[in-house]
Formats: sequence, C-alpha cells, structure tokens
Amino acid sequence: MLQASSERRPRIAVVDDEPLILEAWKEILEGRYETKLFSDPLSAATYFETEGADVAVLDVRMPGMDGLALLERIKRSQPSTEVIMITGHGTIEMAVQAIQAGAYDFVCKPIDDIDAAIRRVDGALERRRLRELNQALKSQLDAYLPDTELIGDGKAIRKVRDLIVQVADSPAPVIICGESGTGKELAARALHLNSSRRDRPFVAINCAAMPETLIDSELFGHERGAFTGAMSSHKGLFEAANGGTLFLDEIGDIPLQTQVRLLRTLQDGEIRAVGATRSRTVDVRVIGATNVNLERAMREGRFREDFYYRISTFRIDLVPLRERREDIPLIATHILKKVADRANRQVSGFSDDALNLLMHYDWPGNVRELSNAIEHAVTLAANGEIDVAHLPAFVASQGGPRFKSAVHNDEIASATSVPFATARDKLVEDFERRYLADLLTVTGGNLSEAARRSGIDRSNLRRLLHRHSLMAATFKGQS
Repeated sequence: MLQASSERRPRIAVVDDEPLILEAWKEILEGRYETKLFSDPLSAATYFETEGADVAVLDVRMPGMDGLALLERIKRSQPSTEVIMITGHGTIEMAVQAIQAGAYDFVCKPIDDIDAAIRRVDGALERRRLRELNQALKSQLDAYLPDTELIGDGKAIRKVRDLIVQVADSPAPVIICGESGTGKELAARALHLNSSRRDRPFVAINCAAMPETLIDSELFGHERGAFTGAMSSHKGLFEAANGGTLFLDEIGDIPLQTQVRLLRTLQDGEIRAVGATRSRTVDVRVIGATNVNLERAMREGRFREDFYYRISTFRIDLVPLRERREDIPLIATHILKKVADRANRQVSGFSDDALNLLMHYDWPGNVRELSNAIEHAVTLAANGEIDVAHLPAFVASQGGPRFKSAVHNDEIASATSVPFATARDKLVEDFERRYLADLLTVTGGNLSEAARRSGIDRSNLRRLLHRHSLMAATFKGQS
C-alpha cells in the first residue's frame, strides 16, 4: 500500500473518460504533484489494486464502470486514499451516496476556478495526513496501554478464554493461579472487560509490595487519628473500586489478620475503615492471583482455609509458556509490535532461526521474560528483522549447538570489528541493560526493592534506567 512520505511529492490519480478534462487536470496538477491520468476506469481499478495514490479524482459517469463503483473498489484495496468525485450531472442524492461510500468531497463541473480545485486537492491531502498522524499516535498510545487480550490459539489458552467468558458476569470471587509472568493480571482484566462492570473501575494492588502495617489501611481505608501519622481520613481501594473490580495480586502474601477482614468483606459485602466504628457497604468483584501453592500454604498455616474456599469460588489456572509453545509466534509478534511502537523502530518481524530459537527456549520467566528478550532484540536490531544475534545470549544457550555457535561467532565477529575499548564498552552496556531488565522483572518494577537488591541508590538507578531506555512502569503488574 502506498505510504505518504516527506521524501516524494503527493501522488494524485485522475480518472475521466474525456481527454480534454484529463488534459485540464494535468495542467492544474503537474508541477505541484506527481500525477497519474486514466481515461479507462477499468485500467484505473487494476492500478489501484497494485499501486495507489494519496488522492483520487473520479468522474461519476464513465463507460464500463461508473465513478461510484470505482470509488468502492478503491476503498476496498486502498482505504487510506482520499477520493474527490466530479460530475456535470450532480444531485443531492448522488452526493450523499458518494460521501457515505467514503468520498472526501463531491464537486460539480465545470471547474472554472483553478485555485479552488487545488484547494480541494490540498484539503484531501491534509485529511489523509491527519488520519495517518492520528493512527500513528493511536499506535503509540496503544503501545503503552495494558494488554486486554489473552494471545494464543492453543488448547490451553482457549480453555482459559472460554472459562473467562463463562464466569465473567458472576459476582463471585475468582482466584487465578500460575507461575510468575504467565499473565495473571491480564486474565483479571479480561474478566473485568467481559463483565457488566467493564465501565466501572478496575483497581489493582500488589499485596506483596505492601508493608503488613499499611495493607489494611490501603484496602479498607482509615479514619483520622486511627494510628500515628493518620492526619486525615483516607478511602481505601475497596471504595475506589466500588461497582467494579478489585484485583489482589500476590494474594498468597496477605497477612493472616488481613485475610480475616477480607473474608468478612467477601461474605457480607461490608468494609470497616481502620479506626472506624461503622461499616460501609460496597459492591466489588474480588479477583485474587498468586504464584504460591496455596494448598501447601494452608498446611503450613500461612493461608486460612476458610478464606481460600471463599476466594476460590472459581479458579483459573494459567499454564507456563513452555507448555504452550505453539502460541509463542503469536505472542512474540504481538509483543514485538508494542515494543517497536514504543521505541519508534521499524522492525518487521523475526527470522526463521530467531523464531525457532524462541520456541525452543523454556522461558522460566514466562511471557514477561519473553517480552524483555524481545525488547533487548528490538534495541539491537534497530530496523529490519530480528535475527538470532539480536536475542539475549541466554536464549541461545538452550537452543542447541547450532544456535550457540551462531551467536558465539556473531559476537566474535562483531567484537573484533571494532577497537578494544569500543568492544569493552559495548559489552558493559549489554550487561547493564540485561541486568537492569532482569532486576525489574524480579521486583515487578518496584524501584525501592530494585535499589535494595542491587545496592544501587535510587537516583543512580533511575539514571541507569533512563540511559538504557527502560521504564519501571513497563514491568509493573505483569505477574
């Protein structure tokens, strides 16, 4: 499909069966635009199936195919082309029909004002430019929005999607279980978006990231003076999610006393803020998620049985990525588009060897690890296609001797083609980026925890992340 570009003149195609009219349009347009002229609408239709134009100017009445029929053909093959319809026998009904079929403008002959004709074409070009800009901005915005679809066509993920549709409208609690990085929050969002609560809030909290002394206040709110430092009253997340969904990530790490309070809320639909004497009624659908073996946690006394049976009215189990390798190409392609849009890189896809390597690696970090590996590859590939050499070396380590050798040879060739200092700096840069990505993965994007684990103070850590174009927010909530 033809793409608008600042490196060429806009292309205008004119279709009219009268040679004198075509010659007049040629005089009007040539010099300002690249012009294509057609006296036969059938030839023009063939042209638009393989080539294209930014703007098409079509006569309505032509032998063999009228302009309205050609308009429909163009919109099917080149939907971004703006179309101006021209006729000497126009009616309001015909104009409405053309606009409804996708025409930008409808002009009656004769066209005596050349400047007016150019303004019409320029208006169509500006509309096309704004539509392309809007689409580009939307793609960039979508790249930062959380995913709302479980990608894949394998039996396991289809079963999960079917179960989500079945239980989405129930007010009963749901527990989502699976290894870290399998997409538990994504499944929770899918439950919310498939329910009648979709227009109400979806509120998420990582329970493992909350100190025991604050989690009750965060969930249920607190009154002024309820504890030292409570200078004003505070509404909790249950009230923030009223009418919608509250997602409790890492629910297996909730303290026992908080489990008791949650149990009462799930049973009675009431919450009581810390320090309050009265309860308030809320309408919240609670979804929990964990990578902890809750049955073992119950046996060890770390998770209450009564709370487990209440929170797990419905249970959704997400299988690890290594058990649904058939979905990896779809997931990888989806991630690649989002990462490339965020980085503003034109990366078209994966080579066969790179895709084969992705499918053979076990992905202990599941989809989150795959996402980090693709982000690494997009950074190195810059533009074009992702090949084996662009993927992190640890991915190739599981791909067999052929892949290990290919990566090793590529690394040697790349290193020895530059001075020692440059090769050393590149190696340090690659190590830093991989270390930081793994650190953010392990800590779920929590900068305080990442600083503690790494021994890097927060200000220096932020500078390092900025240098490597890594954002902590990208790693949050991808449990």
